[in-house]
Formats: sequence, C-alpha cells, structure tokens
Amino acid sequence: MVCKYSTLPQVLLHHGLFPTAPSQPCMAVSTDLLAFYWALFKHLCDAIHTLAAALKTHYVHQGFQMINTAMSPD
Repeated sequence: MVCKYSTLPQVLLHHGLFPTAPSQPCMAVSTDLLAFYWALFKHLCDAIHTLAAALKTHYVHQGFQMINTAMSPD
C-alpha cells in the first residue's frame, strides 16, 4: 500500500520499478528486467569458458602458442 508520505523511490518499487537514483529519480527500470539480467549473469560463466576455449583452438590452428597464467605452455 502506498500512502501520501511515501517517497518517489518507494512508490516506484511498489509498482515493480527500480529507481535509477536514490533521490529524485528521473528514470526507472523494471524489476522483472533486472531479474532477467541476474539470471543471465548467473549463466555468463559458461559462455565465457566456451568462448575462451574456441579462441584458444582458433589461435592454435593459426600457429600461435598459447600460454597459461604461469607463462608456460598449456
């Protein structure tokens, strides 16, 4: 329930919107969209590892020698 003493950020959150500034927000983002981005972020690690493996394969086929963080060949 929103009362007449609620702040603008509280009213926005009550309606499913997250304010872009703590005071006097001029824009807001849907909390559903934020939840989607959070779910996307949770699975981002898998995509990064897949991309890294594909790049390694590509560069090895191009004749580059790949090294790890200890500066030794994989």
